[in-house]
Amino acid sequence: MSDKKKDNVRMTRGMTALYLILTLGVGVAVLANIINIQWVHGDEWRARGERREAGLRTDPARRGIIYSSDGKILATTVTECDLYLDLYNKAELDEHGHAKYDRHGRPIETGPIVDSNFSNYLDSVCGLLADAIPQHTVSYYRERIAVERTKENPRRCFLVQRGVPYSVWLQICRMPGWSRGVVRQVDGQSVVHQVRAHIYGNLAENTIGFRNRLDANSYTGLEGYYDSILRGQDGLFNCRRLTKGIWLPDEPRQSREVAQRTDQDRIDTIVLQPRVDGQSIVATIDTRYQDIAETSLRDALRRYGGTAGCAILMEMQTGYVLACANLAVDTAAHDYLEVRDRNVAVSDVYEPGSTFKTVILSAMLEDPDVQIDTSMRLPVRYKNFGGKNGEIKDDHGNWDSLSLKGVIEQSSNVGMSDLGWRFYNNRRDTLRHLVEQLFPYAKLSPDVKAPEYKTRINNLHASNRDFLNFCYGYSTTVSALRLVTFYNALGAGGRMVKPLFCRAIVDRDGREHAIKPVVVNEHICSRRTATLMREMLEGVVENGTGNNIKNTTYGIAGKTGTAVHSYSNLKRYNASFAGFFPSEEPRYTCLVVVQDIPAYGRQAALVFKNISDCVVAMDKRLSDGAVRSAWPTLEADSAAAMSRPTLLRGKSDEIEDLYRRLKLPYLATDSAKGWVYCRPATDSTPAIYDVYRPADGHVPNVNGMTAKDAIEMLHSMGYRVTISGYGKVRSQSPQAGTQSRKGTIVNLTLR
Repeated sequence: MSDKKKDNVRMTRGMTALYLILTLGVGVAVLANIINIQWVHGDEWRARGERREAGLRTDPARRGIIYSSDGKILATTVTECDLYLDLYNKAELDEHGHAKYDRHGRPIETGPIVDSNFSNYLDSVCGLLADAIPQHTVSYYRERIAVERTKENPRRCFLVQRGVPYSVWLQICRMPGWSRGVVRQVDGQSVVHQVRAHIYGNLAENTIGFRNRLDANSYTGLEGYYDSILRGQDGLFNCRRLTKGIWLPDEPRQSREVAQRTDQDRIDTIVLQPRVDGQSIVATIDTRYQDIAETSLRDALRRYGGTAGCAILMEMQTGYVLACANLAVDTAAHDYLEVRDRNVAVSDVYEPGSTFKTVILSAMLEDPDVQIDTSMRLPVRYKNFGGKNGEIKDDHGNWDSLSLKGVIEQSSNVGMSDLGWRFYNNRRDTLRHLVEQLFPYAKLSPDVKAPEYKTRINNLHASNRDFLNFCYGYSTTVSALRLVTFYNALGAGGRMVKPLFCRAIVDRDGREHAIKPVVVNEHICSRRTATLMREMLEGVVENGTGNNIKNTTYGIAGKTGTAVHSYSNLKRYNASFAGFFPSEEPRYTCLVVVQDIPAYGRQAALVFKNISDCVVAMDKRLSDGAVRSAWPTLEADSAAAMSRPTLLRGKSDEIEDLYRRLKLPYLATDSAKGWVYCRPATDSTPAIYDVYRPADGHVPNVNGMTAKDAIEMLHSMGYRVTISGYGKVRSQSPQAGTQSRKGTIVNLTLR
C-alpha cells in the first residue's frame, strides 16, 4: 500500500474516531441534561411549564343595577366595543410584477377586506356608526376610513371609534366580506368590554356617580358609596391555555383552596370561588321630579347667565331626596349640564345670605335668657351701629320700622342687625353657640360619595361688621344640602332627619330591604319656634319678597336669599329660595340656588314654584286634598257647603258619577232617576236633585245643560235643534215652557 493511501486511511480513521468522540460527548451531555432536567430539577421545570400553560383567572362579577324610586333603570352594565379595522389591501402580483386577474377580469387582491366588499358596504357601516354615536356624521366616518384605506401602507389595526354598542359592532362583523377585517384583539386584550351606562344620559349623573379617572376601580355618587354592594364578588378558577390569548376552565368552578408559593419563606392559600353578581339598589331619585328640577333650573341659568346651580327636593318625614339637580357650565357643550365631579349640592360652600336669617331668628327664639316679643318694632332702611363699619342699610322698602314678622317678610338687613346688636352684642359667643346647636354644621355624610367640605362661622369678635353681617346671613359658609336639611327640620316641627339618596337594597332574590330614615336630632327647636317661623315664612310668600309665587292653591312657606358674589363695580349674586309645601301640612322641602347671576333671590323662587306645582299635580295625596279644600262637603255644615257648585240639569247617573269622582255627596230625592234638575238651596236645606218631567207639547228647559244632553232631550221629545257657540246652554229659542209642535226647531246658544 502506498504511503498516500496509508495517509488517507489514517485520516479517515482519525475523523471517524473524532466523530465518535464528539457524538459520544454530545450524547453524554444530552443525557446528563435530560437527567438533570427530568430528575434533578424536574419539579422546578414542571412547575414553570404549568405556570405558563395553566393559571388562576378571574371571572368579573356583573355590577348591580341602580333603579329610580319610580321603577326606571338609572345605571346598568352594558357591553361596548372599540372598533378597529385591518385596512391592508394589495393587488396580487405574478413573477413578472404584473397584477393577477380572475376569470371575470377583476384583479386578485390580498387583504382582509377586498375592494368590492369595502366599496359596497362602507356607507352601511358608516350609517350604523352614525346612528349609534350621534356626535359624528356618516361623512365623518366615511372620510376617516377611506383616507386611511388609500394610504400606501394602511394600518393593520386602525381605531375607528371607541364605545360602539356591542349590537352595532356585531352587525359590522357580519357585513359581507368585513368579518376578517374587524380586529378582535389589540395587544392581547379583547376589544369587547363591560362599561357602566347611564340610561337617561345626563339626568342626575352626579348623584348616580362616575368612575374615577385616577382609580378605575372606584366611583363617586351612589356608585361609590354602595360600591361593596353593587360590585359583587369576582370568580376565581383554574384555566389552561388553548391558543394564544384563549383560556378555558381547567375544572368545574367549585370553591376550594389551592396553595401558591409567593416567595421562598411563605406559601399563600388562595380560595377558588364562584362568581357572585352584585346586588341592585333603589335610589330615592324620582325621574319625573328630577327632570322637572333640571329643566326649571337650566331655564333659569340660561335666562340669567349664572355659572352653576342646584335644586334639591326632599321628602319631609323620611329625608329621601327625590330630586337633586347639579348644573354647571359645560364649555364644550355650551350648555348647563351635570358636569363630572361637580356635585354642587353637596360639595359647594357659599355665603347663604337672607335664607340664613331663618336660622338666626330660630336660634334667638330658642334662647331661654332672651324673651323676644314677636310684636316688637325694629328699625329698617338705615341704622349706624357705631363707626363707619357699623352702617347697615336696606336697598328696598319705604318703612322706617317693621314688626319682627315684617322684618322677615321684607328681608330687612337693618332689622336683623338691630335684633342681634340689641340682645347679643355683648354675648356674641352665645349666639354662635345657639346657631351651631340648631344648624347642621357637622358633616352630614350623605350616602353619595362626594367631597363634603368644612363649613364655618367667622370670628364674630374680629369686628362689629363681621358680627352684623352674621346676623343677616354672611360671615358663614354652608352647603346647599345642609341648608335644605335645616328647612326640612323646621317644617317637620323641629325633627331633623339625614338626607338619604338610597331607598332600598334589592337582594339576589328580588326582595327589597328598605333603608330606614335616620333621625339626626329629634328636636332642634321647640314646637313653638317651628310654628312661629312657619307663619313668618308663609308671610314671606304672601306679603313679602316671595310674593311673585303666592298664587297657589296649596300654599308655600319659604324664604328668599340674595348674597353678593362679586364686589366689583358690576355686582353678581347668589340667588336662593328655601322652603316647604303645602304650608298647612308640609310634605316636601325644596331649595334652589342659582350662582353668580345679576339678579336677586326672587328669580330662584320661580324655579321653586315650577317644581312645587308639578309635584302637587303628580302627588295624588296632595291633589285629592286640594280638591277637598276647594269643594267643601256638606258635613262641613257651612254656607259654602250649602252653595256648592252644581250641574243645573242632566242625567242622574252621569251627575252622580261626577260627584263621586270629586269625592262629594250626591244629594237627590228617591224619585230622581233619568233626567233631573237641581232644586235650589234654602236657608235651611241644601241644594238637592229631583226628577225633571217636561210637560207634553211644551218646550223643555235645557238651560245649564251640556250640548250633548240638551240635544238628546230635545230629540227624544221630537224637536229639531240648531247650535251656535260652545260650552253649556245659556239661552234657547223658543223659551222654555212655550207651546209648540213636534218638529219645531229649537235654537240653542252655548257659552
